[in-house]
Amino acid sequence: MYFSLEHLKHHNIKVDWRTIYVGIRLDLISNKEISNYAVEFLFNNTECENPLILEFAWGAGDPDEDYRKLQKVLVELYNDLVEEESSQWDVEKRKWRYGIMSHLKEKNKNSPEELLDELSEVYADFGYPEDMEPFIHYMPSSDGYNPLLYSIEENINRLVSLFEEFLQKEKAVAQFEQF
Repeated sequence: MYFSLEHLKHHNIKVDWRTIYVGIRLDLISNKEISNYAVEFLFNNTECENPLILEFAWGAGDPDEDYRKLQKVLVELYNDLVEEESSQWDVEKRKWRYGIMSHLKEKNKNSPEELLDELSEVYADFGYPEDMEPFIHYMPSSDGYNPLLYSIEENINRLVSLFEEFLQKEKAVAQFEQF
């Protein structure tokens, strides 16, 4: 499932070429998003004459070639690549996760069951992170809670509440680290 960069921007998450790179590597955004971002970048950075960014603005091409071009842009702009398992990778990945989950919360505000289903997809897409387990409906409770003692509605409300607590903690971290 692809997401728009607007999901991140809507939640005041800073987007740059590293964010684009990680989004492409995680298969979270389409190549069209690269083009849209390149146009916006050039509009905001009128002095930029980077030929690769100009190419992106004209439209994304072959995904493998675009990937290599993005690597070159990262080196030229930041003097570094964003390697998997690096702290920068983790920051960018966390931006995406927070933005996507915030979007899903808004999108499913009247359907908690759908929200929980979509959160379980995010859980899988992001490699089953342990910090998400408490609100994933098919994961066993780790705090002694017995769902058999409660109604379906009470269990759903509990999971949504745990998700909202998680999202608030992520938001605090996001603001602290100034995503």
